[in-house]
Amino acid sequence: MNDHRAIIPDKAAFRKKVERLKSMPTLPHLMMKFTRMAQDPNTSMAAFGEEIGKDQVLTSKLLRLVNSAYYGFPGRISTVTQAVVLLGIDAVKGLIITSSVFDGLTPEAYPLWRHSLLVSLASRQICLLLSLEEVEETTVAGLLHDIGKVILILEAPQEYRRVKQQAIDTQTPMWKMEQDILGFNHAEIGQWICNKWTLPEKLGIPIGIHHHPEKDSENVARTHIISGANATGKGMGAAAEPEIALENIADCVQESLNLSRSHLEELIEKIEPEMEALQEIGPGDLK
Repeated sequence: MNDHRAIIPDKAAFRKKVERLKSMPTLPHLMMKFTRMAQDPNTSMAAFGEEIGKDQVLTSKLLRLVNSAYYGFPGRISTVTQAVVLLGIDAVKGLIITSSVFDGLTPEAYPLWRHSLLVSLASRQICLLLSLEEVEETTVAGLLHDIGKVILILEAPQEYRRVKQQAIDTQTPMWKMEQDILGFNHAEIGQWICNKWTLPEKLGIPIGIHHHPEKDSENVARTHIISGANATGKGMGAAAEPEIALENIADCVQESLNLSRSHLEELIEKIEPEMEALQEIGPGDLK
């Protein structure tokens, strides 16, 4: 039997290649500005709309998204402020990030885009179901939890496809196959990106260890929410790599969040319509 680890003969050189991140965009300044604005209780929705209105491309994407089947509002939304009111700041911040990070991905990567959005939605719903705080930051962390896969697709598409195929052939979770073949996994890459963007550790750490939720002692709730939302999304058929074996929600996540069966049923009921709508669109539909 061939040693599948030979896919990456020089792991140290490959790691340096990934860390250089030639194709990775910087975090948009508008995202940072929105974060500051959101912290001010006196900031109006009109003020957010005014900032978005300065960017014609983002305005077009926002109006296209809010009028898509994904949200299904009965009337046509024609103003940015109206869209912000209906979508909420979390969704708008998510759009700002995805318009920067996910642009340029081929249709092959659309399942990853849909999975990221669904985990973001599920993370938000878990916060609301359990009356937890920091909903906004948890939602953004859910959106970015697999950003490391985007890096692999952009920086090393051939190697990513080989690792993915090996994971499918052996029915091994993607992150475990990455660890075995590359020496690191997409979650760790995600944490590198957060450091590059100088995002706070309370975002970077949950992203970096969402496959090892038992390791977090500082951001326990957020890490466990992201891990649980990730497993739930995959279980509902919205995995980034649908051909690979599923993993259960980690025991530590079940215990710390006290997620009951009724909680999970309500969670699935709330995000299932969004998941179905996402099947009809991809990042290209928002251009």
